[in-house]
Amino acid sequence: MKKENTMKKGAISVWLIEDNAAFRTNLAETLNAVETMYCDHDFSSCEEALECLESEKRHPQVILIDLSLPGMSGIEGLQRIRARNKKIRCIVLTGSDRQKNVFDAICAGAAGYLLKNTIFEQITRSIEDVMEGGASLDPHVASLVLDSFPKKKTEGNEFDLTEREVEVLQYLASGKIVKQISDQLNLSPHTIKFHIGNIYKKLNVQSQAGAVAKGIRKGII
Repeated sequence: MKKENTMKKGAISVWLIEDNAAFRTNLAETLNAVETMYCDHDFSSCEEALECLESEKRHPQVILIDLSLPGMSGIEGLQRIRARNKKIRCIVLTGSDRQKNVFDAICAGAAGYLLKNTIFEQITRSIEDVMEGGASLDPHVASLVLDSFPKKKTEGNEFDLTEREVEVLQYLASGKIVKQISDQLNLSPHTIKFHIGNIYKKLNVQSQAGAVAKGIRKGII
């Protein structure tokens, strides 16, 4: 559904893909009450959202997407959205914390993974984080993923990550954001972002969530 008169100059544009009408409407209204962002489109299915992406010249900066949807799944929707426009940051907002769903979403290009019981302030903070080049993994989800893998390191480091970069990657995997890592390591946020940029390049990934997934799969963390 397209909403009128919700655009705000300089604000972050957000679309919603969620089949629960009450939840979708409430979230859209709450986002529009935030000065720094607006939601002018919401959809009950990926098919509707993809059709709109094809017809609209102005694409959103962020899409919040559920995984359990009628018709096309959220995972397939993520893949198609990313194929259509890689600049769109997609954040999964779902009720499932299953390990497979988390990894499928990250591999499909999700920049974040949040559960529906996440407080609204965390959702808006996550939107701001991904717009700054970061990611947002629900702390419970991050812990679940890490605990599901043996803490086994690879022989050597085929990606040539420095000790500091591995340390930063470990903090990212635990669900910490740039400011928290900065405080923990007593380094400036700028320095942490520099390390994250290097991690992206060396691991050949496009998002923080992708770096975490690859770090775990390759035994780096």
